Amino acid sequence: MKSVTKKLQVVLVAVMLLSASGIMANNSYEKNTIHINTADDLVGAWNYTVEEVDYQYRTGVLLITKEAGKYNVQVQLSAGNLTGEEVDVKGNKIFFSVNIEGQKISVSLEAQGDKLKGESSSYDGTYKIEGTKIMPE
Repeated sequence: MKSVTKKLQVVLVAVMLLSASGIMANNSYEKNTIHINTADDLVGAWNYTVEEVDYQYRTGVLLITKEAGKYNVQVQLSAGNLTGEEVDVKGNKIFFSVNIEGQKISVSLEAQGDKLKGESSSYDGTYKIEGTKIMPE
């Protein structure tokens, strides 16, 4: 009876060790997974902030869609919506322009996971833009 109990203890310890190593292997796999950003990472809705611009343009929602292989951009502000023009996508970067009060504003942004960074530029200067993806998550 003693030898059966001893063997059972050894088997239980072995099972526990194997289970623990499997769990640890899964954890290290998740930590070492690399996400490669693609143009499709751009598609979605983004809350954004622009530094040092007029209050009505400082925050908004950037909506990027893709229909029939073509990207579309809509900038949603509290005062109304602006449509992106000259939209160009290269990898996880998007370039477009909007017209604000008769002035062309060029925008370049790069998606990095659920973060968006870039700048807008016009004859008034260059301004940093940062955003966070809100849809799809």
